[in-house]
Amino acid sequence: MKPRLRTFLGYDDTYSLRGIAMLMIIIGHAYNGYPKTDAGYFYPDWLDGLHMELWAAMGVAVFLFLSGYGMFLALDKRQGSIDLKYVLSKVKRLFVPLLVYWAVELITLLIFNRQELTTHIFREIITFSMHPDVENWFFKVIVPAYVIMFGLFMTRIPNSIRVNLLFAISFTYMLTIRKAGFGSWWYDTIIALPLGALVAYRRDVFEKMHPLITFPICLICMASIFLFHYNAIVFNAIAPFMFIFLIRIVNINNKLLNFIGFNSFLFYFIECPVLDEIVKFSYCNFPLYCLLAICVTYLLTKIVKLAVLR
Repeated sequence: MKPRLRTFLGYDDTYSLRGIAMLMIIIGHAYNGYPKTDAGYFYPDWLDGLHMELWAAMGVAVFLFLSGYGMFLALDKRQGSIDLKYVLSKVKRLFVPLLVYWAVELITLLIFNRQELTTHIFREIITFSMHPDVENWFFKVIVPAYVIMFGLFMTRIPNSIRVNLLFAISFTYMLTIRKAGFGSWWYDTIIALPLGALVAYRRDVFEKMHPLITFPICLICMASIFLFHYNAIVFNAIAPFMFIFLIRIVNINNKLLNFIGFNSFLFYFIECPVLDEIVKFSYCNFPLYCLLAICVTYLLTKIVKLAVLR
């Protein structure tokens, strides 16, 4: 029997995929630097087969891809009507979660780690950083990306030129930031943003690509890159395509993932104090540490949504 395919990047599926991306980022962050071979730390050997060192970057690539895709579609529909109210709604979507994050962070430090409440905290707040200054790169990349996208749609140019300019800006950023000696996480997923815009621009072409053919090709390409000559930029450029065609075959839509995806910025920010302070007591047990990080981040996000951002 011919399988029934789901709508190409349907609304609910898109948010559920964002939810999966956020979970991958949390697990990837929990894994990064984990002392799994040290005495006293429980880390089952079979987990190495999951290659969690790749998860955070793949999750970010998926998120950037969906951001580029969603923003391009939304702005294309609103051409000529990008008013101040619409811009402010996007600013609110970016900055309100950051303000909530800092409220949660300060309360968390007050309870769990008071010695960190020094003057450098205020510097980080003013510079839109995140304590302990390990995830601020994402916020400092996504905000200019929003500004650039708005700028492209405030000019009367064809969509083809907008996509090409977005690629040119992304490559220029990638080369500049790499030359400046920044860590690879600053640039190895950025190309996913213009790729998302490209898919939005030529949605008709990508929608016709059969997932039962395209998904295995993407999977084989990623496996080949990983096994024979790993290149993070190419690997993370292919990853979003693997996921968007996979979810045409597999139904991932559910309320939990949808909630995480819809509140992805808030979820991403809150996971920082959760991992660094709140569930740190379970750090010696990696599976428990990951599970608690996800559960507590979800719980805090839910509380914030109900009590503050109703």
